[in-house]
Amino acid sequence: MDTFEKQRKIFTIVAALLLLSVLSLIAVIPGILLDTSPGSLPLPATIGTLVVMGLHLLLAYWYGIRLRRRRRKINKGLLIAAAIGLVVLAFIVMDGAFAFLDVVLYVSIGMFLCVFCDFAAVLVSIFALVLLKSKKKK
Repeated sequence: MDTFEKQRKIFTIVAALLLLSVLSLIAVIPGILLDTSPGSLPLPATIGTLVVMGLHLLLAYWYGIRLRRRRRKINKGLLIAAAIGLVVLAFIVMDGAFAFLDVVLYVSIGMFLCVFCDFAAVLVSIFALVLLKSKKKK
């Protein structure tokens, strides 16, 4: 198996990690809506969670399906930009996880699971780009 095929298989793993993070966010939406603590805004928090889920699904589609259909060249710049965007999303979700830490514990745990999956996806995609470099033909 050549390097390109290894990278495509690894990017499928990244897409699976992103779908796992979406599932963890789906599981926390009822807890966000049922939050009755003073000063809570459940509707805007739910809308923000849905936007983050949409961005995760978009990245999972891009990693999982678009990269599998491409030709034998993988654009490293776009992958690095996607990884940076995923890190930013992870920090946004981490902020929400700390906000729910004292209120609804399972919402916080679900969000931390999402953050863990995001960071794991970034590390795996960087592994695919850096350590599995394409060898030049002689």
